[in-house]
Amino acid sequence: MTWERARSEEQKEQRITGIIEATARLYETHTFEEITFVLIAREATFTRSNLYKYFNSKEEIFLEFLRHDIVLWRKAVLSKFSPGKILSVKEFASAWVNLQLRHERLLKLMAILHNALEKNVSIEKLTEFKRGAKEELFTLAEFLCNLFPKLTIEKAANFLELQLAAAIGLFQMTDLSETQQRILEDPEFTVLKLDFAASFQETVEYILKGTLSG
Repeated sequence: MTWERARSEEQKEQRITGIIEATARLYETHTFEEITFVLIAREATFTRSNLYKYFNSKEEIFLEFLRHDIVLWRKAVLSKFSPGKILSVKEFASAWVNLQLRHERLLKLMAILHNALEKNVSIEKLTEFKRGAKEELFTLAEFLCNLFPKLTIEKAANFLELQLAAAIGLFQMTDLSETQQRILEDPEFTVLKLDFAASFQETVEYILKGTLSG
């Protein structure tokens, strides 16, 4: 990218999109800890000083990266389920889990949100992120109310929060290193081995059943 000062909101959005795309490419082969502000600038063909015109830290970049993935997730959910079609709890949970498995990167980013991404960011950037996430949550909650008329907005939002917490926890317990995987193959420890899809589906069913009956 030949860098020139963005002279319109559209150009600014194009610059930000380029930065997020560069970050996404790096995240395919690097961990969050390995990626630096300078590395992102280089991948996006920005100078470090020019990158500072849009973000003040790599954490701010990753927050925007996560916001982008949340939007993709919301769009995927809305296109996956047909309003008015009656689904059993099991059918919904199965489709929900399969959809989540196709958005693994979202889980990876959510897993480091509170202990990494929300640190070293300005109050303005964090407020902007939280506000955007809240709007996406509300949109999904409204959609779930259409799928399950027994749900209120509050109950639907509560379901979304609980299933997300469960998804993050299960993901952290199953996204293992080679050494961890080898240990769990030992007959002594196989009882501790979890399958993300099976465990998450069972959890989603429990949470949704409880939410619908509460």
